[in-house]
Amino acid sequence: MTSSARELLESAGDRLPSPNGVALAIMEMWEDDSTTVQQLARLVQADPALSGRLLKLANSAAMGSRPVSAIPEAIVRVGMQTVGQLAVAFSLIDSQHKGLCDGFDYDQYWSHCLLMAVLSRGLAQETRLAPPEDMFACGLLARIGMLALSTIYPKEYGQLLTAQPESLIDAEQDHFGVDHNELSEALMLDFRVPAALAEPARYHEQPNQSNFDLASRPFKVCTLLHLAYRLANMALETGPDRSRQAVVSQSFAAKIGLADERLRNIFDRSLEEWQDWSKLFELPSQTARAYGESSGDDEASVQASVRPLRAYLVDLAEHAEALQQRLVGLNVMAKTYQDQKQALQESLELKADLYFFPGTDQKLCRLIRSTEWGNSAFLIAVVEDEDQAQAIACLQAGADSLLAIGASDDELSARLLPARRFLGLERAWRKDREELTRTARELALAHRQQEVLSLTDQLTDLPNRRAAMQALTQAWSQSTRQETPLAVLMLDLDHFKLVNDQHGHAAGDKVLRSIAQILKTSARDNEFVSRIGGEEFVLIASNATLKDLIIAGERLRRSLESASMELGQTRISLTASIGVAQREEGFGEAGDILSAADKALYAAKSAGRNQICFYQAGKVRKLPGR
Repeated sequence: MTSSARELLESAGDRLPSPNGVALAIMEMWEDDSTTVQQLARLVQADPALSGRLLKLANSAAMGSRPVSAIPEAIVRVGMQTVGQLAVAFSLIDSQHKGLCDGFDYDQYWSHCLLMAVLSRGLAQETRLAPPEDMFACGLLARIGMLALSTIYPKEYGQLLTAQPESLIDAEQDHFGVDHNELSEALMLDFRVPAALAEPARYHEQPNQSNFDLASRPFKVCTLLHLAYRLANMALETGPDRSRQAVVSQSFAAKIGLADERLRNIFDRSLEEWQDWSKLFELPSQTARAYGESSGDDEASVQASVRPLRAYLVDLAEHAEALQQRLVGLNVMAKTYQDQKQALQESLELKADLYFFPGTDQKLCRLIRSTEWGNSAFLIAVVEDEDQAQAIACLQAGADSLLAIGASDDELSARLLPARRFLGLERAWRKDREELTRTARELALAHRQQEVLSLTDQLTDLPNRRAAMQALTQAWSQSTRQETPLAVLMLDLDHFKLVNDQHGHAAGDKVLRSIAQILKTSARDNEFVSRIGGEEFVLIASNATLKDLIIAGERLRRSLESASMELGQTRISLTASIGVAQREEGFGEAGDILSAADKALYAAKSAGRNQICFYQAGKVRKLPGR
């Protein structure tokens, strides 16, 4: 995980896609070693949707064994940790069906995630590279970084997607200083996905860039996720029939030991299961049809005028049907519920503007008001004509208005006027809030882009001197606190002025970019490379000793010595002088180690160039044999 990804997540705060309360509670519970299955089961059962999906996963064909009907059994079969990961993923799907990013296709995104999850589980079941249920959760979350960028930067990310850049990852890095795969890894770790799965998931789009050993388990897990990713792409872009034909030629399946016939079977089986999962998650278009009281033509005429209010009539018994008909005549799309629990459950997915409830049931009113969505709803208590005590009790419980059972159509219409004003004001407030949020995000993005530019050398795209000093200060603090080694290498190109004099500054710039690329490619995970001015570069290595960096520096010096560059019709070779220093007891601050490396570099150039000198115990020494 990169520091830029972590910094963005920390600065984004509440703008990130977040799991619901039940999922967060499960996340906290599974980290407690004393948590029992029964405790976790009680928490899972508080979310009926999660319970159903967990049972479906536990009973799926890929899991084998006898069917289970009890949540504790399902938890044991799936695994306590995986239950937490699934709770996070499922709650994100429920809460992030839509968003503010116009260029982001939310339905397509979640369809791909679901299919990738099912495929990952099927592939894991066949290959036994990882627990199938873990891979299901991993497949669901592997691309969560895209959702994060669309949430943090909705306007900018939408424009980026609309432009369809040749490389989305490169475009994300240019615009935001981080790409969606880095964010996915960071978020998966926050959601308690094991690092052994989160890291391979980061490279699922491009496994060959992972630097994993080809025979290692991380590389095979990464390849499995890549295969699921590719198959999901084919299914969604070209359709199942053409995808099945393409599956046969997927040579990368051989890397995880899958023959063509087995792969075809997994693919076909997964497509069928994916259809079931898609229905289970009820995409927004399906949820909206729950109101389906009007035909398509009727809905078109309604939309042509004003947006109709949506109302739930809850537990009104024999009064419900008549009230519903009267509301439809007043441009209110009404749905009746005799089951309070069903009404509340559906409100979690699509809340209504108005709730009509019996005045004799103040408990229901308080329950609605206790929810987040209920705070912004307009509640109307249906009461007896002259029951003043009941009316007062309803208002005290949280009702906004009262409606007498025998009220006329004119009175009903008048009772709706404050509801329309209230909901209109709320929509205006939300719009203003979204505009303020958008402006704040634009300012944050501009600030971040400016910050990235201020820390980047524009010629080589390496961090500049300012960034190097920040990195050195941070590495120094960590080294001092943890008592770990810290070493610095300074490199200066020999006789670089001749390149500019003989071939021009454009050629010199080309050489510097080439050297920067060599340094960037050769740097390891714990090494920070920057250009600090002219033809001078610095490498900061945490947890590296003087010997480690001398060996790395000598390898780098030889590779530069043997390399040649083409400048027009001429090929030139360059050498470099290198100075190395390690943090020592006599050093009091971060700048001391840089000064020591600079002294060693000066000694290397004074001694004839194209060599390494190092600073140790207050003295500069030449590398033996030079």
